[in-house]
Amino acid sequence: MGKTGVNYGAINKDNTTMNKSRHLEEDVEQSEQLLEQLGYKQELQRKLSLFSTFGLAFANIGIVCNTSATFQTVLQRGGPVIMILCWNLVSMFMICIALALSEICSLYATSGGVYYWTFEQLRSHPRGRANAPFIAFATGWTYTLANIISIGANNVIIAMSIASLIEIVWDYQLSKVQIMWIAIIISCIHGFINTINLDSLAVLNQWNVFWSCGGLVLIIILLTTKAEKHQTLEWMFTDYENRTGFDSPFYVTILGMIGAAYSMFGSEGAAYASEETKNADVANPLAMTMSIVASWLVGFIFLVTLLLSIQDIDALLDSKLDMPVAQLFWDAVGSYGAIGFLMLIIVCQFCTGAASTTTTSRMVYALARDHAAPYSDHLKSVNRHKLPGNAVWFCVSIACCFVIAPFPLSDNAFEIIISGTTISTHLAYAMVLGCRLAVKPYLTRKGRFSLGRLSTPVTWIAFIWALFAVFVFTLPTELPIVASNFNYSSVALLASIVLTLTFWYTYGAKHYVGPRAANDDI
Repeated sequence: MGKTGVNYGAINKDNTTMNKSRHLEEDVEQSEQLLEQLGYKQELQRKLSLFSTFGLAFANIGIVCNTSATFQTVLQRGGPVIMILCWNLVSMFMICIALALSEICSLYATSGGVYYWTFEQLRSHPRGRANAPFIAFATGWTYTLANIISIGANNVIIAMSIASLIEIVWDYQLSKVQIMWIAIIISCIHGFINTINLDSLAVLNQWNVFWSCGGLVLIIILLTTKAEKHQTLEWMFTDYENRTGFDSPFYVTILGMIGAAYSMFGSEGAAYASEETKNADVANPLAMTMSIVASWLVGFIFLVTLLLSIQDIDALLDSKLDMPVAQLFWDAVGSYGAIGFLMLIIVCQFCTGAASTTTTSRMVYALARDHAAPYSDHLKSVNRHKLPGNAVWFCVSIACCFVIAPFPLSDNAFEIIISGTTISTHLAYAMVLGCRLAVKPYLTRKGRFSLGRLSTPVTWIAFIWALFAVFVFTLPTELPIVASNFNYSSVALLASIVLTLTFWYTYGAKHYVGPRAANDDI
């Protein structure tokens, strides 16, 4: 009789699988216990891994698409030399913001994000406690409005890319009204995806990472090998273009910062999936920091590749395509190269739009859960897929009605949308970081993600940059100043502040007292 064989390899494999499963269950249980300590019960599905959450943050930033969308604008405000300078300078400030917010996220790992962080920090200050509800309410709605504007901006970019694709292929130019309807349809698709399946969102976010990086490699290979000519590094670091009408290079440089500032915000989107992420108090801060560093590197490589491949800078600056950067590909490698590039942009930006809708709806869900929004019971409800469907459609509806629908009304509508979302987001950053600095001496706890001694200087740098950005991005962008080129973002900022204050005094002051413990059913 032969010996009975024992497959030790199979046993070891089974043990490894069981240990891995046990660790995942422990991560989920630990995250749920932390959430309960913060006063909330687990209602959403906690299925996202570190990489999925990183993908969400990276997709929310949308680096390749947003740098493409603002490429012509920045090129007109200083040319290649200012574009490269501003990209690296602003990126360092945005990395500081991400690090400072990551540290706070580790301490308060809930879907409330900046809104919840503001309240909890002020509650630690003996004199700030009384004002905590108002400041948290204002921070939450300022940031939510900024993200709703961002949803609209994102989907307008997709629609503009589709319009450019149609113009190149069929030589037919879509009207602004047609572009508006395309953006609205895309917004509705994002809403549908966000209400049916969390797994599909995770796949989209991970796909976006590989698609962006893989697409970048293909772009580098294509432009490096197929372009008829290439610019020199000396030209890239010295060529200065100015179509603003302003004479001061310093002022033009400030105007040129808008491209990088718009392209690089959004890493904190990972925080809004804290209640759906395993090991959230570590995974989410890491995802935020990793995504912003990856975006800086990917964006830098992308911009250098584009700049060195410019064939005719005047043709690019004067391009009438809805997505002007496609002109660069058309000039360098022909219509097929431009078509391929636009398809890449459409896919990547579609993933970014889905991620933006996810993060913004979680913010609305958190506000409603704490009775900081009208119709709270309706907005905080979770559908049969354990997703906040009503909050999703609220965000989509507001974006369509108040951001996308006005798009045909102005030739500078896209620039206004970009400036509006950048300014509002930085205002929210300044509010939460200012609170952090004010209460830091009174905070006794730290999260598992901590900057140690670097915490205070990094937070100060981030805070000063946020205030600076709010101010400078409301400045005039062209001379002479007329109605068609006026920077209406200052008006949008004022309207946002007035709307938030009105909202507080008519609703918030009567109903909102701060985050409420769901476990107590208050």
